[in-house]
Amino acid sequence: MTTLAINGADIHFTDQGSGDGVILVHGFAASAQENWGKSGWISMLTRANRRVVAVDLRGHGQSAKFHQPADYSFALMAGDVLAVVEHLQIKKPDLIGFSLGARVVLELLRTRGDRFLLGVLAGVGDYLVNPREERDTEIGARAMEAASADDIGDDLAKRFRLFAEGQGQDLKALAACSRGFGASPRPWTREALAAIKNEILVVAGSGDDLAGPPEPLAGYFPNAKAKRIPGCGHMDCLTQPMFKAAVMDFLAGVPD
Repeated sequence: MTTLAINGADIHFTDQGSGDGVILVHGFAASAQENWGKSGWISMLTRANRRVVAVDLRGHGQSAKFHQPADYSFALMAGDVLAVVEHLQIKKPDLIGFSLGARVVLELLRTRGDRFLLGVLAGVGDYLVNPREERDTEIGARAMEAASADDIGDDLAKRFRLFAEGQGQDLKALAACSRGFGASPRPWTREALAAIKNEILVVAGSGDDLAGPPEPLAGYFPNAKAKRIPGCGHMDCLTQPMFKAAVMDFLAGVPD
């Protein structure tokens, strides 16, 4: 991993392979290694002659940990990723983001779409814009602060806590991260999505209850398509061959 100091935050990233650039942005409570290294994405993309940069978001992996919600927002995380791209002087790379990472990618495309080529929004769907219900924004933070995972009643929050524990993540930083997102308004209105001109793939598993269906979300963009992958949910989708194939076909320009 290489470290870049960005506005007081040390951001870690890997830079491997050669060819056209692709930037990988992981999900909440994960890391570049957990989402992209262990599941084979980095090796798959480098074998496809791509230069692959995988970033540890602030509060995650080997990047800087903060314990104040004000240090976390989609704008700050997008700024960190953009700073890495500018530092490496990568011209118009593609972007792939999973779950939280897809939201960071979306913020990059919304604010600096001219700086990137293709965008892949993985593990998200219509619930990004049209949530099924208003969840308590404190659930995720309280789960990270609980004395034990056994004390967490919400099943989804408990799974994220166990996932974070399994990697030795900083639970206080993740609690602050969760609160930071909850305190900042989501900038992805239908009007904002309609202004994004990049070609986009929205891809989610058929059993992903956290994301919702990808087709409605893709419909909000002027130049996007959706792919629903059968037989996978949220936590396991990045390891599924059909999921990987859908993204690789999109990056290669293979028609449906």
